Amino acid sequence: MNRIIIAGAMAALLAGCSTWGETRGTRVNIDTDSGEAAVRENSYRLKGRIKVAKVTYGEAGGLRRATVTLESMTKRRQRIQARMLWLDEEGTAIDADGKPYRAYVIDGNDSVTLTGLAPSPKGVKAQVQVREEDTVE
Repeated sequence: MNRIIIAGAMAALLAGCSTWGETRGTRVNIDTDSGEAAVRENSYRLKGRIKVAKVTYGEAGGLRRATVTLESMTKRRQRIQARMLWLDEEGTAIDADGKPYRAYVIDGNDSVTLTGLAPSPKGVKAQVQVREEDTVE
């Protein structure tokens, strides 16, 4: 009986560890029609180190524009990767393959601002995806 309990505990522990090391991060969904922004945290490590300080949206040349300011909550330098994707009204990504992650360095208690312009008039919602790099000082 004890072996079954120990085996179950080991399986639960291993399942928990497997999700810890994934490269999931923070996602900020911005609806430029309603102005609503939703932050979804998928990384336990990033949740306590980076926060979304400000979200603004507008238009430039007939296309939607979104700006997101990420702020460090620690005194350490952090290396992150981020990208902004644009979605149509149905929630389908527009040109997702052409948007690679860009590397950013956020010094302690500093911030970084990401700005994106929709690639076409179809882009009505923006999504910022943030993940940490492998090495953090």
